[in-house]
Amino acid sequence: MLVDDRGADPWIYRVIVASLNSLTVLLLVLFMVLLGGVVLLVGLLLRKPKPEVLAPILKEEEPVLAEATRVDQASTALFATLSHELRTPLNGLLGVAQIMQEEAPSDDGVAIEGCARHMLAVIGAMVNLSKIQAEWDDLPEYREWVNLYDLMEQIKKDLVFRADLRGLKLELSHQDKSLRLRGDGDHLRAIVENAILGSIESVSLVRIPTEKKVLQITWRTDGVDVKVDIVNPREEPSQERQQQIQEVFQMTTGVNHARLQMEYLYWAVSSALLERYKGVMYANPYEAGGVHTQLSFEMEQMQASASGALPTGGLRLDQGGKSSKSMLALPVCLSLIVAEDDPIARKVMGTILGHMKQEVVFATNGQEVIDLVQESKGFDLILMDIDMPIMDGVAASLALRNGEAGELGKHVPIVAVTAFGVLSDEGKFKRAGMNYFLPKPVNLNKLREVLLDVIRKERHVVDP
Repeated sequence: MLVDDRGADPWIYRVIVASLNSLTVLLLVLFMVLLGGVVLLVGLLLRKPKPEVLAPILKEEEPVLAEATRVDQASTALFATLSHELRTPLNGLLGVAQIMQEEAPSDDGVAIEGCARHMLAVIGAMVNLSKIQAEWDDLPEYREWVNLYDLMEQIKKDLVFRADLRGLKLELSHQDKSLRLRGDGDHLRAIVENAILGSIESVSLVRIPTEKKVLQITWRTDGVDVKVDIVNPREEPSQERQQQIQEVFQMTTGVNHARLQMEYLYWAVSSALLERYKGVMYANPYEAGGVHTQLSFEMEQMQASASGALPTGGLRLDQGGKSSKSMLALPVCLSLIVAEDDPIARKVMGTILGHMKQEVVFATNGQEVIDLVQESKGFDLILMDIDMPIMDGVAASLALRNGEAGELGKHVPIVAVTAFGVLSDEGKFKRAGMNYFLPKPVNLNKLREVLLDVIRKERHVVDP
């Protein structure tokens, strides 16, 4: 069905004005957090352990390692489904909150979005842990050249709010801007991001500090090993850290467990993935106070010319530059397909793109996308949801790239838009021929950057 949604503004803004004030949003987010707790309990109760574990990798000293056990496949599938059903409404809520923040910025809006993103990170870590356990022997890996400077800067940007809540200011030191590592970008991000998240989460919120201290992150390489150092002055040394990480994998029904501390969940994901790259995590008291955590792993390396452009093969697009209102009209009107089965998500996306003065038609499944491309003389971009009925986004992208909708389908840019965003997903999207990746809730600035990138490449327009 063809729908021009540029006139959807009155509907969504009536909803916003009538119901989504800051208190309502906060209450909804808290409700979602409670549901997230239910998902965690379900995941723990359904786990079925087997005696087989991975042998630890020993280096110069005893490393911090996780033992990845197996879980029942049906339990993993149920857990993934439940987590997706939680994230879908939460992403819709965050999308509307972003629109409100765009129109009337406030500290309350920042706090609400930060808390909701915290919940998404928790669910993401839980799903990744389940994926590692269920697919360890066959964990997908998409090898590409990853710019470590860009990756570390993106991670820092994503974690600033979380660090600030605990009286920490993130500072990042780079060896250089040109080093590329050859490996799975999802794996590399999960290793580093979860290690930092664990360090941040280990700081108690019982007494929120008023004085900021610096959490220093440094990376370097000697040509063989890559080392990432995390020095957190507020983290308390623990002799039981390795044992607690291992116990994350061993939690099962039939045993009484204390409340799971989130830092160990994050460290478990990081530690398990490190093993795939002959790596370890060390944690020792820092002489000036706090804890020094070091990640050490092997990955093929090369030096490339420093560039502000998107690294080859990269799906993320988060470029620097001056900030602007995300929903201002763009210099060119693109013809877009938005493939999305959730009606609220369609309304939110229609409102955003309508403000940007873009021409939008909607599809509710992958087959409708193929039909639209076959019947049309031209589309400039497809925003493709992944989890849809009849035909999902990956299958639809493969069909387009294989020419099932004609020549246009072979080269029209496709954006993967998904609430999943777990390990190896980006590699799967790349293999399907997708050009960009936007995790839900779609960040307005990142969406604008993707549209501007398409305008530059497809229409040869100078930057506005």
